[in-house]
Amino acid sequence: MDVLRKAIRWGRSETIVVSLPRKWTLKHGVKEGMSLSLREVPEGLLLSPIHLLETPELREATVRLVEQDEKSLSTLLENYYIDGYDRLTLESARSFSEPVSNLLIKIINQLPGYEIIETTDRRIIVKAVTSIRGDDLIEFVRISSRTTLELIDKLVKGLRSGADATARVAKAILDEAWRQRGNYLRVQRELRKALSIPPLGLKLEIEDIFDTAYYIVQLSNIYENIYIVAEALTRRLPPPDQAVFAEAALSKVYDNLKKAISAFLQRNKEVVYQVLGEIPMIQLWKRQTETIVDVMKDSVIVQIILEACGAILAYNVGIAKTALLLKT
Repeated sequence: MDVLRKAIRWGRSETIVVSLPRKWTLKHGVKEGMSLSLREVPEGLLLSPIHLLETPELREATVRLVEQDEKSLSTLLENYYIDGYDRLTLESARSFSEPVSNLLIKIINQLPGYEIIETTDRRIIVKAVTSIRGDDLIEFVRISSRTTLELIDKLVKGLRSGADATARVAKAILDEAWRQRGNYLRVQRELRKALSIPPLGLKLEIEDIFDTAYYIVQLSNIYENIYIVAEALTRRLPPPDQAVFAEAALSKVYDNLKKAISAFLQRNKEVVYQVLGEIPMIQLWKRQTETIVDVMKDSVIVQIILEACGAILAYNVGIAKTALLLKT
């Protein structure tokens, strides 16, 4: 709804006043005496009720644990974490066994910002003790991007350097898996919270927050496939004549992902079309390589790597297409 309003001088000062239409004040909950935030945006000036920018109320939940295996507990707690809960009370109908208690502590310690503040034999209380400022959140997105690329680059260099180097790199990736996964989860959590309460200093519009959250999910999915590759390489290394195929596949995926990330972070739509144009050619190369590898002996590891690379390419498409939606 477009409405014309005349700017009026306030008394004898240099201050200019503009009245707000009643329909707008009712729709957005603006009342007499309420503070409003006025800031510059590319389109002009943005006026917002200050209550939208205040610290949100503490989100709390009581979670009654039924399943007590690692996968179920990890999925449950990660969902609450990403959904922005600040305080969780974990309860059980029976006393936690020592293995279950240790497992809960392990999972909670892998969720950045969560700390245990109280424990009993049937209850654990968890509280979020840190949050990310707006400018730091953008830097966390960049760090996640660099980390994802660095992990693939390390695998490529390991394969080039031989079996020992490959094994060392793969083991290092697995050893740091909990920390890397925690970083992706933390950014997802803060971006989801920012959709309702933008943190102070965040220079992203609501639409861009949504797209950045999707972007981080794609990076997290890519990391899961990097983990699959590393796990496979710790079990068995490819024969030397097949390692070249694994290295080539990861190199092609790395180069394509690097461009996709650059297109997203730099809002470069020309690079998007380069990324999307390369992917069919890489997929064709992958299918041809699979045909060659399938008839080779002991090729299971390389097949796993090729399959993971195919999955990463699909996420590259998602990143590239999301870059097209961003405001430049």
